[in-house]
Amino acid sequence: MKRITAIWKHAFLLIVILSAVCLLGNTQKVSAASYSETTCKVIFANAKGQTAGFYHNLAKTVEEGTVIQLPEINRDGYQAYWVTKIEGKEYKYKAGQKVTINQTTKFCLNLYKEYTVRFYTANGRNEYTSLRKTVVAGSRIKMPTGNSNGNYKFAGWATKVGGSVSKKKGATVKVKSNLKFYVVQQKVSTSGVKLYKYDGTYWKTVSNTNGKATFPAVSLGTGNMVLGWSKTQGKNTLSSSDYKAGDRIPTKNGKYYMVIFGMSMDRAPSVITKATKFDKVYCVGDSRTADTKMALGVAVPSNVEFIAKWGEGLYWFKSTGYRQLLSSVSKQPKNSKKAVIINLGVNDLNNGRAYVTYMKKVAANLKKYNCKMYYLSVNPVNSAMIKSVGGKARSEAQIASFNRTIYKNLCSGKNKSFTYINSCTNLQMKGWISNRHDMGIYDGLHYSNATYLRIFDYCMRYLNR
Repeated sequence: MKRITAIWKHAFLLIVILSAVCLLGNTQKVSAASYSETTCKVIFANAKGQTAGFYHNLAKTVEEGTVIQLPEINRDGYQAYWVTKIEGKEYKYKAGQKVTINQTTKFCLNLYKEYTVRFYTANGRNEYTSLRKTVVAGSRIKMPTGNSNGNYKFAGWATKVGGSVSKKKGATVKVKSNLKFYVVQQKVSTSGVKLYKYDGTYWKTVSNTNGKATFPAVSLGTGNMVLGWSKTQGKNTLSSSDYKAGDRIPTKNGKYYMVIFGMSMDRAPSVITKATKFDKVYCVGDSRTADTKMALGVAVPSNVEFIAKWGEGLYWFKSTGYRQLLSSVSKQPKNSKKAVIINLGVNDLNNGRAYVTYMKKVAANLKKYNCKMYYLSVNPVNSAMIKSVGGKARSEAQIASFNRTIYKNLCSGKNKSFTYINSCTNLQMKGWISNRHDMGIYDGLHYSNATYLRIFDYCMRYLNR
C-alpha cells in the first residue's frame, strides 16, 4: 500500500512539472507573437512598384515607431522623392529625409525633372544669383522684387534683353522649362524726397512740390517697427529733430532714413511697479487693456482690477463698463484712495467729442467715491501694418487728433476732469513692438507682451509721482 502511494505521489509531481513546462512554453509563444506584431517591413520600389534588384537590397524590418532615413538618390537634372500611400492618401518625402515608421510601408521612387529660373540685369550681363530658383517641373513661383536705387525704380521683369515688362513682382509663373528674366527699370526723377531703408538702400521717392506730402508708415513684414524717419542713418529711436509717420515732410528734396526699433530691443521691466499711493487701481479699456492683464498673468498687483472688453469703445462703457466700475468702486471704503485709468478710444477714434461729454459726467460722479481720474493716451498704431493684415483702418493722424481732443477738453485747465498719462509719445520716441500675445501677429494695433508691460509699468510709476 505504501509503495502504491509513493508511485501516485511521484506521478502527481511529474504531472505538475509537465504542466509548468507547458505553461512556460505557452507564455514564450505569446511573447513572440506580441513582438512580431510590433515590427514593420519597409519596402522600396521603382515608380512602377517593382521591388527587384537594387530596391530589394534596400528593404528592412524595423520596430514600430522607428525613425529611418530614406535612401539618398542622386540623378542629374532630377529631384528624387519617395512616395507612399497610407489609407488612400499620397505622401511625398525627399530622398534622405527622416520618417517615422508605424506600419509596413512601401516607398516608390519618383524622379521629377527640375528646371532653373534665373534673373538678370537689364543688359543680361550679370545674374542676380540670390534670386535664382531651382524647382521641379510644374511648380509655380512668385516673381521677386528687383533692385531700385535713387536713379532707377524697379518696374518688373522682361523675357528678353531690352524687352518690356512681362511679369510684375508677385506674379505667379508655372515652370515648365529653364527660364530667364531680365529686370526692367524706370528712370526716377532727380527731384523729390528720397527715402532710404535702415541699411541705406534706396526705398522710394516722394514728390513734395506743394509742400504737403507726409512721411509714410511702413510695414516691414516682420515684428521690427519703423518708428519714423531721420536725416541720420542707423537710428533706433526718435529724437526731437526726427519725424513720425504722418508728419509733414519739411523739404522738397533731400534724403531721409527709416528709424527702426527691433524686436530684440523690446525689453519688459525686470520688476512691475506697484502703485503704492493708492489702495485700489482700476484699469478700464478695450482689447489693449485686456491684453495687458493677460501679459501680466500672476504678476497683476494685488490692488489692481481690470475692467475691459475686446473690440469695444464708448457704447460698451456707457451700457456695461461704467456700471461694472461703479459697482466695484462703491464696495470699497469711501475714504480709501482709488485711481481710475481710462484707456478707450482706439475702436471709435472719430467719437472724441462724445467721449469728452460723457467722461466729464463719469469723473464728477466717481470723485464722490474718492477716485482720482486718469486718462491714458490712445497709444500708437502702424497704419501700414494694419492694412497689410486687412484690419480696420486706423491712422496715425486719427490717433493724434483723438489724443489732442482728450487732452485739451478733459485733461487741461484749472477745472480739468482727468490727469493725462501720455505713454503714446513715450512709445513713439523710445520704441514699441506689435506682436500680439508674442505669437507672430504683427497687426500694427496690438502689442507684444513686453510693450504691454512697459506701458503698465509706466502708468504705475506715474501714479506714484
